[in-house]
This record gives sequence, structure tokens and C-alpha cells, in this order.
Amino acid sequence: MPFVDISLARGKKPEYLRAVSRAVHDALVAELSMKPDDNFQLIHQHDPGEMVFDRAFRGGPRSDDWLVVRVIDGLERGEPAKRRFYRTLVRLLGEGAGVRPEDVFVMMSLAGPDSFSFAGGVIGTDVLAAEALNAADRAPARAAAYTTGELRYALTELFERHDRDLVRPMLRDDLVLRVPRSLPYGGEFTGIQPFENLFSGLPGGDAVWESFTVHVDRIIEADGHLVVQLTNTAVPKSTGTPHVIQNLWLFGVAGGRITTAQLYADTAAAAGLAD
Repeated sequence: MPFVDISLARGKKPEYLRAVSRAVHDALVAELSMKPDDNFQLIHQHDPGEMVFDRAFRGGPRSDDWLVVRVIDGLERGEPAKRRFYRTLVRLLGEGAGVRPEDVFVMMSLAGPDSFSFAGGVIGTDVLAAEALNAADRAPARAAAYTTGELRYALTELFERHDRDLVRPMLRDDLVLRVPRSLPYGGEFTGIQPFENLFSGLPGGDAVWESFTVHVDRIIEADGHLVVQLTNTAVPKSTGTPHVIQNLWLFGVAGGRITTAQLYADTAAAAGLAD
């Protein structure tokens, strides 16, 4: 997931720029286990006077071909891997573009997955969780335990996209589901099937609602639980008037699996809308 900024003097030929780009990418793949298609770079060319540097401080002698590589990484790679990366980068830049080792300046900084959004406004943690779940789905057996990131992503998909496929294998077989008894579908239930039944459609059914949109405001991890705060925008067919209902779900988690699911809601308001 590294993002790379490369700064160098203006006036280099396109083949030189391609060689520099390739050397940086190949070094990342070889030494930091970056995926070959994870390739995002910006190359900045600077006029004379725009790159200010000392020609001898802690290295050098540096020439007018001084080159700066800044890598913003989403994972902490550790010192041994960074040492290998620096050495390999210098070697590949020399072999591919003729860059002198003394002219290579490298900076690495860490930005967690939540600091990235690759496209569509989707936070990077959700992308990583989806990739991990897809990989687990291709494995011979379902995972014995899931990470908090994977659980959070699956719950977001459950509420916002009504996708039960990701969360289903995360449920313990003896899952306990609690829904306020003041609701028509309320009660305490054990097992996965009641959970499936509850989330298979809209509360009250399509005959009641013109539309029912769920937005996950946030998911909080606290004391062996995941607290999912929701804002629901419901439009009953009886009135056609939008209403906003806020509620939350409390999911118990043990051993990387969901053990309990409990709804806390303004049941009077919800029941009144469905009437």
C-alpha cells in the first residue's frame, strides 16, 4: 500500500523517468512485499533553485542529479526490511537509470490504512478487510477467528448494503439474538437462523415502507463488544413522509466470533411509523 513521491531536477528524458519509476517500484516489490499492481507514484520535476540541499551533509558528494524518494507506507516494515530496501533501491537506480548512490535520498513515513482512500470515498481499512475476507472465503475452511477490522467491515456491509454473506461465517452457532419484545418481531432467540430471518428483509416488510435507508454512523470497540450506531431514514407508504430513527446494536465478540447481538431502539417511534 505504499504511495511514492519522487522529486528530481527538471529536464530528464522520458526514458530516464520511466527507469527511475521502475527501479523504485521493483525495490518495493522485492524488499517490502508490495503487490506488483500496487503502483502509485507522483514524479515532481523542479527548476533550478527549487531543490535545496547540502552537498556533503551525512553523505555525498551530491550532484545536480540529486533525487528524493519519499515512501508513505500503510504498514510498519521494520528496520531489517528497510535496510534491504534502501540497498536494493540504490542498486536498481544505478543499474536502470545511472543514478549515483550518493544522489539517492530516501524518506519513509507511516500512515495507517485509515489514512488512505483508494477510490470512491471508501476508507482503506474497509478495503483491507474486504480483501482479507475474500481470501478467507477462497480458503478450504472458514476462519476460526476474525480480526476486529474484518468484523467491522462485515457489519457495515450488513446494515448499509443488506449483505449477510460476509457476516454469516462470523456468527457462532449458539449466537443469542435479543430484540425488544415491544416490537412485533421481538424476543430472545438462539442460533444463526433467527439472525438470518431478521436481516433477510426490512422490519415490517416491503408493504410498509416506501424506502428504508440505514447509515452506519460509527462502530465502537469496547470491552469485548462492537457497538454499531445507526441512523435510519424511513419513509412509510402510509404517509410518504421521511422520518429519522437512531438506534444501536450491541454485538458481543469472543475468540474473533460474534456471540450475541442485541438491538437498542426507540421502539415506540418505530412501531408508530409502521402502523
